[in-house]
Amino acid sequence: MAQILAQILFSPTISVSKSREWISTKAHGISPIGKYSPAKNMASHNIPSTFVVGKDAKTLQACYGKPDYVHYVSTFKEAPLDEMDNRIKELVTEIKGLFNSMEDGEISPSAYDTAWVARISAIDGSGKPQFPQMVDWILHNQLPDGSWGEKHRFLACDRLLNTLSCLVTLAFWGIGSNQVSSGLYFLRKNTEGMIKEAFGHHQPKGFEMVFPVLLNEAKLLGLDFPYDLSIIQQMSEKWDSQLKKVSVEKLHSHPSTMLQCLEGIQEVVDWKNILKLQSKDGSFSGSPASTACVFMHTGDNKCLRFLTSLVKKFVDHVPSMYPVDIAERLRAVDSVERLGLESHFQTETKQAMDYVFQYWSERGIGFGRESLVPDIDITATAFRLLRTFGYTVSSDVLQNMKGEAEELCKLSANENSAGVIAMLSLYKCSQLNFPGENVMREIGASAKDYLTKSLQTENFSHSKAVKENLFQEVEYALSARWNRNMPRLMARNHIVAFNPDDLWLGKTLYRLPYASNDKYLELAKLDFNRIQASHRSEIQHIKRWYEDCNFPQLDFTRHREVAVYWTSSAVMFEPQYTACRLAYAKAGILAVITDDLYDNYATLHQAKLFNEALERWDPLVIDQLPEDMKIVFMGLYNTLTDISERAQEVQGRVDALPYLRQQWLHLFFSYTKEREWTERGYSPSLDEYRENAVVSIALGVTILTAIFCTGEILPDQILGKVDFRADFLNVVSLTGRLMNDLRTFQRERDLGELASFLQCYINEHPGCTEEEASNYMHGVNEHALCKLNYHFLMRADIPKSFRTLLFNTARVMNVVYRNEDSLSNAAEDLEDSIKKSLYEPVL
Repeated sequence: MAQILAQILFSPTISVSKSREWISTKAHGISPIGKYSPAKNMASHNIPSTFVVGKDAKTLQACYGKPDYVHYVSTFKEAPLDEMDNRIKELVTEIKGLFNSMEDGEISPSAYDTAWVARISAIDGSGKPQFPQMVDWILHNQLPDGSWGEKHRFLACDRLLNTLSCLVTLAFWGIGSNQVSSGLYFLRKNTEGMIKEAFGHHQPKGFEMVFPVLLNEAKLLGLDFPYDLSIIQQMSEKWDSQLKKVSVEKLHSHPSTMLQCLEGIQEVVDWKNILKLQSKDGSFSGSPASTACVFMHTGDNKCLRFLTSLVKKFVDHVPSMYPVDIAERLRAVDSVERLGLESHFQTETKQAMDYVFQYWSERGIGFGRESLVPDIDITATAFRLLRTFGYTVSSDVLQNMKGEAEELCKLSANENSAGVIAMLSLYKCSQLNFPGENVMREIGASAKDYLTKSLQTENFSHSKAVKENLFQEVEYALSARWNRNMPRLMARNHIVAFNPDDLWLGKTLYRLPYASNDKYLELAKLDFNRIQASHRSEIQHIKRWYEDCNFPQLDFTRHREVAVYWTSSAVMFEPQYTACRLAYAKAGILAVITDDLYDNYATLHQAKLFNEALERWDPLVIDQLPEDMKIVFMGLYNTLTDISERAQEVQGRVDALPYLRQQWLHLFFSYTKEREWTERGYSPSLDEYRENAVVSIALGVTILTAIFCTGEILPDQILGKVDFRADFLNVVSLTGRLMNDLRTFQRERDLGELASFLQCYINEHPGCTEEEASNYMHGVNEHALCKLNYHFLMRADIPKSFRTLLFNTARVMNVVYRNEDSLSNAAEDLEDSIKKSLYEPVL
């Protein structure tokens, strides 16, 4: 480096600026570049609507030599950044407080379960309620229409169970005549319609078993109810049929979901025998209603202790299940992760997932630590989040739940929201699959089919009663898989779809207020917009660097500075990675320009001279090259020098420049080889093409240029590690090349290029059609992404920031080339993604 600087200093045609400023070649018209400060205002950009590849200078100038295609003008007034920062800190502190206060879980009241507990007679034999405050709660929490239940959301099954349960309890104690009259009026007026709705959609667990029992009890208590309705008769007949199907032996020998609704199958329960399936906390599957029913039949002290502990905590009511320590932690971490807030709560999410992992087993996991019966939704969510955060969990748990999932699939004709939510969770978790995990592919395919059919049913709209944006959530999940989507885009979508008032459905509707509330949503919007503002400042840096390099003068290349910067902001979006984003964007832009240089501008002789100049690291060599090639070389020369100097400040003993030069030279040799193939009309073998293509896609050089700038110290062995290069970096490059070739094959073939994955595969498989070759490539890409899942999630020997840089690069390639070559074609979908990520705030 010192020799090069000395040589340049004594050259009459080249001057050197001060430290950290850039070398300029006066004779070549290249202006010096100084230090930059991020600009605060957004820039305007022009957008060409089409892109056509051509070889002649006029065509290249018309199609390539245009400004970047993202054009956006601010139409909103952004809040002062210091105000945003202060409010973000306040919200982070408040949500951390929620995480630290979860204990056994916070959950909304259940009128249904409160009424069952309120029926328990005092153990002192006085004939009064054991928990009179429960009765008082019922008297004071009737809704204006005479019903009981979730007041902000109407769901037929929820209102029926809650209302009838409360009426039976009041009649049992002979109190609340006004409330009873009002409640009966509500039921007489609405029962038939609500039962039809409940039968048609989203019945909660055990509804068909529990509701007929409540009707019989109401009848015995003399409540004036339309028992002779044909729909009620049909329900009673169905209950009789279901009761006959209950295996009494299995009921008393194996924990099952029936433990959550024992009050609905009292006729077949052996009360002494059922105590063998009692949870350690004294409950039956965490259900207050089921536990109260068992106590009323057995007088079991453990049941009473459980119920008493609930009353002590909640004072005058009980929830639909408890504890919910597992469910609430998972829902809270899920909110944080999906809303893009993970960086604010690393300690809290680690503690929460450590807690969940402590109770994880291969048979699954339930709502609370004492749950004997796994829940599909909770288990699938736990599996996904545990893998996301690097815990070792086996897919055997999904094999164990496969039968129950298949039973859910059979319900697709009679759609219910609980099934949709469970299948959505299974579909999401199936995407974090590793090589060889066939069960995850099978479950993923079944879940996808179920969800696709559910979207097409008229009944799906009724799911709004449980989760208002469930349709949009399913639709988005099906549109792009986890490893084919970008965290920034996913976060924005979840922010838009996030409803802080979302409910969950057990036997009745319930809320988990510590896991979903207004604070999460407010923080997510502020954080997204704050990061977006930082990214816009970085765009100004990139545009200034681009102009100072004189790149806008180049007519042979695609001008994609904002689009390429977007990829860097999508790959590493957090505030601490500014240096990494800038290095990644500059490397990506240089890769685009040099790709076009070797493909469309330089002769083969000029390309080899360009290689020689880089290999010798000598700007004097470029005197023999055209002006445009001089501009490109000096931009590369100065940029790599600057990045290496900045990297050395962080890495200390590591001198990045020799390494970076070698990587870029390796890339240019691959470009040169492709140019030679084209000029010779040579079609390489598939293996020969692949070896070169994973280099020429330029993802390796982009990543390895930026990897020095993550802020983390590079371990001595990481860059030279064989499995890091071959099994991680090369697989990232492979998936990028596959997707690129799939979308550019026809265009490049028309230009006379014979080397592509598709063409090489067809050449080696005579008679193979383009469709068959395309399917083969999709299969290879799928396998590559599966391997990347493992490397990203489980390679603890590689720092997380490096894994993220690699994995998200593969993801962004699958986004850019999802439907077409969006980068070259100025595609509307990519433009829309860029605007949503960088310019349009979440309001």
